[in-house]
Amino acid sequence: MDKNEYNFLIVVEDEVISTQYLTRILVKLGYDNIYEATNLDEAMKVVQDNSINLVFMDININGTVDGIALAQILNEEQFLPIIFTTAFGDSNTISEATATNIFGFLIKPFNKNDVESALSVALKRIKERDKYILNSKLKSEQDSCIIDLGANQTFDMSKKTFLLNSEAISLTRKEIDLLYILCKNINTNTSYETIKRFVWKEEISTSTIRDTASRLRKKTPNLDIENIVGVGYILKKVQ
Repeated sequence: MDKNEYNFLIVVEDEVISTQYLTRILVKLGYDNIYEATNLDEAMKVVQDNSINLVFMDININGTVDGIALAQILNEEQFLPIIFTTAFGDSNTISEATATNIFGFLIKPFNKNDVESALSVALKRIKERDKYILNSKLKSEQDSCIIDLGANQTFDMSKKTFLLNSEAISLTRKEIDLLYILCKNINTNTSYETIKRFVWKEEISTSTIRDTASRLRKKTPNLDIENIVGVGYILKKVQ
């Protein structure tokens, strides 16, 4: 587990002994940025003032709201992965908790190994979520940008439009899709297999790809599209 990357935790628990017990375990596991809260107001202040990575939430806290309701309120502020702790493991309790951002469950009494296991699973899921969000953001940024291909040529990734001197050039759907995937991987090889999956979404011969690439070249003679025999194609920015 990468404790340095996800090291800001909060324990929401209204029993002092339970809070101290869980905090000691987390310290032994290498975590040193551990905040504590006993109710909604305290938890909200911690979340607003700090970049919390993970919440340990006791379901049965006292006050105007229980842990499940508190989790839902916190998540209106920001998305917070939660490991619930409870002395009750009945199906109704678990079912209610699954309606929140639940990343784990600890049934009291638990020990150090239980906490470590729950953390391991939760952190793996958090990293997978963060990776997905990052990839989606990068894809969105790339898909919304204008690719400069040199020699007054550009490709609008969001509109899938090729422009020469700011004028749109008419291309077929397959030609556009081929140019899109080449732009997406500009200056690096795009394999035949990648082109097949993206442009045709089915098994076709490499001669079909070559024919489409040939027509694309004729319509865009200033583009630098290089065929790597037996491998695929590379689109390079014209210098």
